[in-house]
Amino acid sequence: MKSMAFASSLLLALFASGLSAEACQRVVSTTAASTLVPSAGVDHALLNSAIRNEVNYHRCRAGLGAVTYAGSELTKVAAKHSTWMAKTKKLSHVNTIPGLKSLGERVRASGTTYRAAAENIVMVHRYQIDNSRFKTIDRRKCQFAKKGKLVRAHSYASLARHSVNLWMKSPGHRTNILSHKVNSMAVGVAFVNTRKYCGQYWLTQKLIG
Repeated sequence: MKSMAFASSLLLALFASGLSAEACQRVVSTTAASTLVPSAGVDHALLNSAIRNEVNYHRCRAGLGAVTYAGSELTKVAAKHSTWMAKTKKLSHVNTIPGLKSLGERVRASGTTYRAAAENIVMVHRYQIDNSRFKTIDRRKCQFAKKGKLVRAHSYASLARHSVNLWMKSPGHRTNILSHKVNSMAVGVAFVNTRKYCGQYWLTQKLIG
């Protein structure tokens, strides 16, 4: 009887878990989906919202609580690190900016109080060509094609989804996103123009608890 009761409880738990994961909704705002990310004057508020929606979708599926916005000061610090990576073309958690060299220094410089902090970084091309086969039609006009169709530049929504998907496929970055110790986040981005594929976005995500 005990064994049967345990099996029934396990099945019920698995069923409930499946229902809960399926109930999670991916939120995509119309503005984020229809607005292309510019090379200058990026709307950090819109980008943060789009990435936070993606992160919370994955956290929901893992049975975790949603993260909130960690604030504009942390966004500014994250953007400075992204700018350094864009200029040096180095994906690194350590930079050479005095007072902002390490994750700890960057978080403290923003005035954010925390018990736990993590950082995710990524480089994404301006056009949606990463991790896929494509053909260059006209490099000067930034025309690339997949299966005969021209490739679009990233919108805020597509940049957010692609960046978070890359992090979720990386064990360390995934652990940061799905940590029960964090409850807020902020993202800063920088753009660098490149002749070959018309530019790259370098993103830094701070996760705070």
